[in-house]
Amino acid sequence: MAEKLEKAEKAEKREKSEKEEKHEKEEISPVVPLAGGLILIFIGVTSFLATSGFISWTEVGPYLLLFLGVIIIIAAVYAGVIATRRSPRP
Repeated sequence: MAEKLEKAEKAEKREKSEKEEKHEKEEISPVVPLAGGLILIFIGVTSFLATSGFISWTEVGPYLLLFLGVIIIIAAVYAGVIATRRSPRP
């Protein structure tokens, strides 16, 4: 009977560690919501400036692409720094 209890406990531990691994895989980077928020802020500010007459609508496109490129570069650098911290080279 003690063997059955030990086997059951080991099975529960394995199941628990599998659930934790699945949760770790589903984690999203904090950069994703930050980038989304920054994009929405940029769109809002450029829309305001365009309707106020400070910039024309034809200038919004290039600025948007430039802003997205900067966000992508910053996200890549951040991901590299985090990956290095999690598994440093020996």
